[in-house]
Amino acid sequence: MQVKKLLSLFAAILMWCAVDAQDIHFTQYYMSPLTINPAQTGQFAGTIRLGGIYRNQYASLIRDEFSTPSAFVDSPVLPGFRKKDWIGAGLGFFTDKAGSSQLKRSSFALSGAYHLALNKKGTTYLSVGGQYGSESRSLNRDSLTLEDHLLQNRDVSLSADYGKIKNDKTSFSDVNAGVQLTSQLSKTTDIKVGFAMYHIGRPNYALTSSGQSKMPRRMAVHGQFNVALNNRFTISPTFLFQNVSGSDEIMVQGLAGYLFNTERNIYLDFGLSYRLADGLNLSPIVGMRYKDLRVGLAYDINTGSLSNTSVRGGWELAVNYIFKIYKPAVVKPKVLCPRF
Repeated sequence: MQVKKLLSLFAAILMWCAVDAQDIHFTQYYMSPLTINPAQTGQFAGTIRLGGIYRNQYASLIRDEFSTPSAFVDSPVLPGFRKKDWIGAGLGFFTDKAGSSQLKRSSFALSGAYHLALNKKGTTYLSVGGQYGSESRSLNRDSLTLEDHLLQNRDVSLSADYGKIKNDKTSFSDVNAGVQLTSQLSKTTDIKVGFAMYHIGRPNYALTSSGQSKMPRRMAVHGQFNVALNNRFTISPTFLFQNVSGSDEIMVQGLAGYLFNTERNIYLDFGLSYRLADGLNLSPIVGMRYKDLRVGLAYDINTGSLSNTSVRGGWELAVNYIFKIYKPAVVKPKVLCPRF
């Protein structure tokens, strides 16, 4: 009953938060926790979590395709104010490069989260997190072909618009925040649902010398339900809803895991992801878990308006590893002297 009340309260908060919110996105978003919700910082069993994703898209369409490498590291660094609470900290980085103009966006952000236990058993947590970082945007204006260049057939360097475009980086600060509710419903079932807001301050990211372009906010609502069906099979239905400047993206996934090797604790993961948007919609996902290592591979298949063209989709490779560094117990031996 307590969990139902918490979920109802959390749902009300999500409905109350309305925003106008294009940003990077990953099919395997759960493998990049800090880019989907800073409240997930340090929320794992271990010492240090290190991970990354590389995404490549539309390689068959343009010479310089869309590519997005991303990496992160986080850790539960400190105990909280109460016995079962803790504080997580992390670093996240990504670079997004698009097209022949080499339009590039890079971000480096610090993350922090407080994980608050809502019951004595420590099975339900409310996590609140924030991010602060620096972002930059740049392009190679020498590779651009502008409108007046095409209309008047003259050199691009003589274009009136050419001189307004910066050839160096435009940098700005950014602030993100999020909350997440996590609950262990039983020994075999757990659930988590979260809400995050990105680019809260709407920084200016214009590439022209006198431009004023406010970065739109991005809202993300996500959830995951994990169930162990038996000793070998697990299922994890997930969803992700994002909104950027009135454009919605809804992604639903059905993932399953099979314990392939019980002695070495090797799981084989497989499933499908479907994105309710035109273009890249259906994505098969395969992966493997070996102890604290997790690897995933996804391929986006065109099922929308691009499915009738020769444009191939995009692929992702993701890796996560959790380091567990525990101090061994110090045992002081006692020497017993026998008495005669």
